[in-house]
Amino acid sequence: MKVLLIVGLLAVTALASHHSSDPSKDGEHFKGKEHDKKYDHEQFLGKDTAAEFDELTPEKSKEKLAKLVPKMDADSDGFIEENELKDHINFMQKRYVNNDVERTWKNYKAEKIVDGKIKWEDYREMVYGSADGAGQELSSEYAKMIARDEKRWAVADYDSNGALDRTEYGCFMHPEDCDHMRDIVVAETVDDIDKNKDGSVDLDEYIGDMYRPEDYPELNGKEPDWVQSEREMFKEHRDKDGDGKLNQEEMRDWIMPVGFDHAEAEARHLVGIADDNKDGKLNLEEIVAHYDTFVGSQATDYGEQLQKHDPAEL
Repeated sequence: MKVLLIVGLLAVTALASHHSSDPSKDGEHFKGKEHDKKYDHEQFLGKDTAAEFDELTPEKSKEKLAKLVPKMDADSDGFIEENELKDHINFMQKRYVNNDVERTWKNYKAEKIVDGKIKWEDYREMVYGSADGAGQELSSEYAKMIARDEKRWAVADYDSNGALDRTEYGCFMHPEDCDHMRDIVVAETVDDIDKNKDGSVDLDEYIGDMYRPEDYPELNGKEPDWVQSEREMFKEHRDKDGDGKLNQEEMRDWIMPVGFDHAEAEARHLVGIADDNKDGKLNLEEIVAHYDTFVGSQATDYGEQLQKHDPAEL
């Protein structure tokens, strides 16, 4: 249980480090010309359902996707328009977050939930083994993890009473979905990327967060084109004051941009890929024909692995 909860709490770090105000430059969505379909699958279905589709044959994936299409068609006109796709993405993402929060909330012992709330000390004891750390010998990384959780807990505690109700706990688990948690998401992301601990993110740290030369052995140390594009993005758009590094405000504009609608951007992106007849909307045939853009399967998952590994290792 401890591992499950800790992994869940850290998931936002990976997510936040790749969010940008421009989806075409999103480190998780695009790397140069390499399009990550897994990102689309998780946006369209939610992470849980996307994982379920990955276990299906292509035929079963198409069959289940075809059954989903009428549910997206709010006006029952036989077409899926961008706004309907956006509403569907929002619904699936909210469902995933709610299910994730409910799963972990139910794991807590009933006697620890008092008046619908859980105290930090009880949470710490259940997840980390001690309410106050007495008698524990912790590695530096483990201690850092606890300290980070405690800071996030304090911000999620909206009424500052030391305990979280289920809504506040949801913000603790998924801070990216709560406006008052924006600063803590930014602070945690800076802490992860800022290797020299000067409180900001320089160009080398920015690139190092998304690019590892060992992932591209075929290039013999030469950087992929998308890395140069990201260097230019850093200098021309991210580093607004031109001082060679990203401060807290610039980081916030990158990973938690105000007014940017990720569901809207993803809906526009999916329509752009699957709209074969260019009428600005999708029909059932177009969606099923592009099924591997919307959902995964055993075949698409295996294809993604082949792009990353030697087939002999699979």
